[in-house]
Parts: sequence; C-alpha cells; structure tokens
Amino acid sequence: MAKVLPIILAAIVALIIGGAAAWFLKPEPVPEVVAAPPVENEHHEEHLNEHLIKERIVTLADPGAKRFLKLTIALMWRDLAATPTAKADGGDGEIVFISFSEDDATGAVDTAPPAAKGPTLANVSEINDIITTTLSAKRVDELVTSDGKERAREELKGKINAALPKTQQVAKVLFTDFIIQ
Repeated sequence: MAKVLPIILAAIVALIIGGAAAWFLKPEPVPEVVAAPPVENEHHEEHLNEHLIKERIVTLADPGAKRFLKLTIALMWRDLAATPTAKADGGDGEIVFISFSEDDATGAVDTAPPAAKGPTLANVSEINDIITTTLSAKRVDELVTSDGKERAREELKGKINAALPKTQQVAKVLFTDFIIQ
C-alpha cells in the first residue's frame, strides 16, 4: 500500500492542476445579443441628394400685364440604384497596395485615392425645360398663396419624376428663392 499511495497522490495533484488549468483557460461565454427596443417617435431620415436649379426669371401667363417670377429651386432626390454606403472603416472592404521605389519615398507621394464624384441627376436639360414651361403657364393669382406654391411644387415633382429614369426619384421640390414682380 505504501507503493500505491504516492501514485494516488500524484493522480490527485494532476487532477487538481488539470481542473485549475481548464477553469482558467475556458473560453468566455458568448453574451446573448438582444435587440434594443424601438424608441418611440424615433425618425431615421434617409439620405437625399440635392440638385440646385440656378436662379431664373420666368414670364408669367397673366393676360394684359407683364409679370415675372424670379426663383431658385433645390431638388431633393434619391438614387434608387445606389449601392449601400461605405463600411464604417471608410473603405469598400478592399485592400489597395501602393508600390513605389526607394527614390519615390523621399519625394512627395500622393497616396490618397481620387475623390469620389457624387451622384448626378439625369436629364437636367429636360428638367430645366419642365420648370420653365410649367411655371410660365401659371398666373400670379395661382402662385401668390401658400396653397398655390404647394400645388406648383407637386406639379413640378410629378412632371420631373416622369422625365427621370426609374432609378432616380425627386422626393421634394424646394423653392429657395421665389419673387413675383
């Protein structure tokens, strides 16, 4: 029995050391991800592109008098074919390698990617024509009230959306400058 006792004690010590090592080295449990409850009245605004129609003067359709409308319009539009926005790291997930020689390293090397050009609104000339012809057919009494301006906005929005490709859509027509003389 005296010969077996050291073996039993060694086995017990090995079990204790093994258990302690397993306890210290065990992986952390993955915390359960719970979605946050929706916040009441929370409003996520979508990103709209802006296209500014420069200042223009339109002759109104008032009989017997020459009346003019001076206006500037901002078209707020969405690109329905746009790819998802860039990832949080600011890139598109690809690694770009830039190589240069030892001599280039001492000079000024521009390693920045070219600036991305934002999306552009299609059929701008046709949109300009729609704005001119639609507003030049209006009389002063149709445009001086808030309701008249709102009807003009909606009419322009409908006609412009009809002229745009299916991948673009005007969400808002904003009169940033509107003067009748």
